[in-house]
Amino acid sequence: MEDKSKMQSENSSSRDLVLDLNFVPQWARKPPGESHYAQKEYTAETAAGEERRERSRTSRPERRRDDRARPPRRDPKDQHERNERSRPLREREPIEELPIDVSFLPEQKRLASLVRQIHHSRRAYPLMDLANLLISDPEGYLVKIEADNEFKLFQCKQCKTVSRSEEELRLHILGEHLSDFYEEEESLSDPPSGSFPGVARCRITGILLGPPNHHSYIEKLNELHQSRFAHIPFEEYKRNIEVLKDEELIEQWKEESRKLVVYRLKSDPEAEPMDRRRAELAFSETIDGLIETVHRAVMPARTAQQLKDRSLMHTIHRAWSKENRFPLTMSFAMRAAFRHMHLHLFKAGKVSFVTHIKPHPVRPEDTVPNIAEVLNFLGQNPGSTRQHLLEVLYPKFDPKSKEAMEALQPLSWLIERGHIIEFFNGTLSIPLGRRVKA
Repeated sequence: MEDKSKMQSENSSSRDLVLDLNFVPQWARKPPGESHYAQKEYTAETAAGEERRERSRTSRPERRRDDRARPPRRDPKDQHERNERSRPLREREPIEELPIDVSFLPEQKRLASLVRQIHHSRRAYPLMDLANLLISDPEGYLVKIEADNEFKLFQCKQCKTVSRSEEELRLHILGEHLSDFYEEEESLSDPPSGSFPGVARCRITGILLGPPNHHSYIEKLNELHQSRFAHIPFEEYKRNIEVLKDEELIEQWKEESRKLVVYRLKSDPEAEPMDRRRAELAFSETIDGLIETVHRAVMPARTAQQLKDRSLMHTIHRAWSKENRFPLTMSFAMRAAFRHMHLHLFKAGKVSFVTHIKPHPVRPEDTVPNIAEVLNFLGQNPGSTRQHLLEVLYPKFDPKSKEAMEALQPLSWLIERGHIIEFFNGTLSIPLGRRVKA
């Protein structure tokens, strides 16, 4: 894989215009800065923890630090039971080394936005900085997975999520995409009647499932497990259910139970409405058409961050961490895309740049005096800015005056023709022609 990347790099670089510049900005010699993208692995356990923290933040008013009560002392027995509950999931799902290659592609809308800015600015940008800009933005890139021919992947056609298990993907589609095909309709009914000593609640989500002695309890428990926690064995998930003897919670459940939800097929609004179970049974008959068996898959970064498969997630996250330090595969993809979009790439000082203006060296003696003056100045003062050029060549002009604008017209013409390269930070350089290799 590394040899393949090296070969791609050499082939791509050999097609770039190689220039000697009388100035290469110092920033261009440095690798892109470290991204502040969240450095964590998205697993079922972290997702559940985030959900609990989010629910806690939204349900309780913020208190000042000095008003906060100390946490209660925990019973060692309770702590041991919590550890026992969490241990089987980690032991049951060890992280495996998978025979897949992971690379990264620019998201087309973000790439198009970059290209528009490059065209509008008329400046040259370092390719690696642009690649790092996209790879550090979860909305800026796609994840590409390529597996060996013997290794099957299953991809959802709706959201592009990927799984190694067809059954797990079916559960994902059932839980996440039922609403894509069925419209939910709500109505109110009378609250449940009877004697209810307690109400069951999911510790992870805080969702009330109802009294264990109510006929709807098992159905709601199964529904929540399939839609949110299908990756956890049912018996193991049941350990997260607690029964609370709280009158307020019982009344809350009664009020929530008044809502009756029916499902109606979006493609046939006149069809008979169904309850959740009937809708799922009908939808399951069409799920096969939403699953594709692949050896190569491309998915949005946000989708990749929410995969349930820990081994697959770990493989992608490890590749992303490497890419975030040096965005090699992203730069390959962007290089090809920029050429397709009629942008120009050139190398100077071992740094690749992209611009929509092709560098075109010109000798000062072949130009008119006012243009030659600008070229000679930049030849002697590499890295100057427009402001510096004005201060030296036209010290009497107010930088905002009409005279100053007219004096800079040759500079604008030279930039448009590629005789001068303006970098994104405003520094200027003259291309001295193709570098002769020794």
